Amino acid sequence: MKGVGIFIGMLVLAAIFCWLVPFVLLPNAGLAMALPVITVPGEKLCTDCLGINGLTLTNTLMGTLLADILVLLFAFGATRRLKEVPGRLQGLFEMLTDVLYGLAKSTAGSNARRVFPLMATIFLFLLFANWLELIPGVDSVGLMHCAEEGQSGYSRNGAVLEVKKALYRGERATEADYEACHSKEQGSVAPSEVEPEPGTAGLTSTGEQAEPSNDHIYVVTSFVRAAATDLNLTLALAVLAVLAVQYFGIRALGIGYFAKFVNVPALNKLDKKPMGLMDFAVGLLEIVSELSRIISFGFRLFGNLFAGQVLLFVIPFLAGALLPLVVYGFEMFVGVIQAFVFGMLLLVFASMATIGHGQEEEHD
Repeated sequence: MKGVGIFIGMLVLAAIFCWLVPFVLLPNAGLAMALPVITVPGEKLCTDCLGINGLTLTNTLMGTLLADILVLLFAFGATRRLKEVPGRLQGLFEMLTDVLYGLAKSTAGSNARRVFPLMATIFLFLLFANWLELIPGVDSVGLMHCAEEGQSGYSRNGAVLEVKKALYRGERATEADYEACHSKEQGSVAPSEVEPEPGTAGLTSTGEQAEPSNDHIYVVTSFVRAAATDLNLTLALAVLAVLAVQYFGIRALGIGYFAKFVNVPALNKLDKKPMGLMDFAVGLLEIVSELSRIISFGFRLFGNLFAGQVLLFVIPFLAGALLPLVVYGFEMFVGVIQAFVFGMLLLVFASMATIGHGQEEEHD
């Protein structure tokens, strides 16, 4: 009966937040619901922020900082007052670190103590960053501003029905519309040369001119966006991971680690081992393989999280009753798996880098 009660409670919450709030309460309050901007790079929240020239903040940077803060709060909160009989937070932290260190020890052996801190930190950061998009308001609540040229948007004062009509029509802002809208937002009158001409307030998805409108086209930029949906972050983590792998390899094998890429010893033994030339060529291919890991690391994480973000946006518009609840559960699973896969790949590659390559014993 307890499980039935929890299930009914989940259905009630799904009905409230997926149907009652967006389709009943908001329209009756004169507020509109619209999809936020969905782009690959992070959207700018402000330029020259805090009065600092050149300081630009994006919503993905805010998501990154928020994930950092959550990781630090979790770590310090769990270890600030260690007890022999751990509480719930300390017990959860000890369980996570124990599982991760066990994986590191079984994979990297004696090098586990070196690799574990970076692997565990990246895992926890990605876990919090990935799950951040499941919090209501993240990726969805933000600023409404004028749509730039080519962007699809909505009427600022439109109700939910009008918002959906604008979405289906595929209205796109022109340069003239953006200039006129921006001037209106600044409280000034747009110059005559940039005022939209009749019939150019927007373009349909087929390129045809839309009907003139007294309203401008707006878009919504969220205050906080999941960090891993920005390709800049995932590629930066990928570069960090690949550089860390090289560091662990050099620390374990010294300068001989580079023989993995430029196998000079194989060329010195061509008289005894003619296939050494092939070994040298394979070493050069290892350079390509090492660089390709950056793409593998970065795009795998980005692709899964960005697709999940789009799915979380679109599904409530198509079926706002119970289906979003299923998507939430699926994305929670994906968030854990992607953090685990990234950490495990770092662990495996670091373990492989600490093993000697092409070293043979000579026997008389």
